[in-house]
Amino acid sequence: MGLSLGLLGRGDAARAWRYGAIHVLGAAVGGAAVGGALLGLGAWRAPIVGAVALAALAVAIARPVYQLGRQRQVPRRWARGTAPSRIYAIWGVMMGCGLYTPVYHTALLVLLAVQLTSGPGWGLLTGALFGLARQVTALWPVARKLGPEATMGLLETLRPTARGLNIALVVAALLLAVALGRTGG
Repeated sequence: MGLSLGLLGRGDAARAWRYGAIHVLGAAVGGAAVGGALLGLGAWRAPIVGAVALAALAVAIARPVYQLGRQRQVPRRWARGTAPSRIYAIWGVMMGCGLYTPVYHTALLVLLAVQLTSGPGWGLLTGALFGLARQVTALWPVARKLGPEATMGLLETLRPTARGLNIALVVAALLLAVALGRTGG
């Protein structure tokens, strides 16, 4: 859904960039809201992150296409007269939080485990970074001035890379959990 932002301007690049920026900012807010809301269970950080990372790695390897979050898309119909900037901000929040729309990477589980054990400050920061990382890719078609067919083709083109990065991120989290466990962190 986020990739379709490239279709926003329909010939008006300035409008596409404005709506895209609003969307990505909304995604950062959505991610920060989820990350900041989680409790800080710091004493259990290494075991929780390690266990979740192991489970996420097992799922990522055994089942490469796995959907987390609610299996819904953002609303496509809005009340007549709703400003496009408001629509894209709300879509950004929904997608950036990682809980409303499908997330196809098990690294989200690791992120939630880290947020759960790190307290609200780190939760806000990591949540905002997740939202940004998830939706900043939506600006790629805008920057490249891709048409509808090329934009939708990106999903298939980038899928293997995304799967590999997901596994790498989960393995890195697992190694971090082991290191934290050894240092008592």
